[in-house]
Amino acid sequence: MSEIEREVRRETGTGTDLWRVIVAPSVWAVHFLACYVWAAVHCERAGRTAALDPARTGILVLTALALLVIAVNTVRLWRTWSRSLTNDDLDFEHNTPEERHRFLHHTALMLSVLSAVAVVYVAIPALLVETCR
Repeated sequence: MSEIEREVRRETGTGTDLWRVIVAPSVWAVHFLACYVWAAVHCERAGRTAALDPARTGILVLTALALLVIAVNTVRLWRTWSRSLTNDDLDFEHNTPEERHRFLHHTALMLSVLSAVAVVYVAIPALLVETCR
């Protein structure tokens, strides 16, 4: 086993880590649910004509936390994925454990980007809507 192969195995492991793939979409789903429940509870308690300012503050804090968790996960994935590239081989030509592992990391990275965009889109109505109406 060459030095590069040992480094790849040490950094990326030999198994498939599906948890890293579902972290970002899970954070988005929890953020989506929490934001809409937070706004619904606020509007139910305060009334239809109440200002959305308290709920807006909470939603923006939840959005910042969700984006932070997604960013940390993305950075960890990026470091592991970039270390697993050997000889700048970006093609998935063979059905080897290393290529399957790299493919899952690539998928997880793309899901992280998509989830970050989705988190921002969930927060946009809180910025645009003035009242509970």
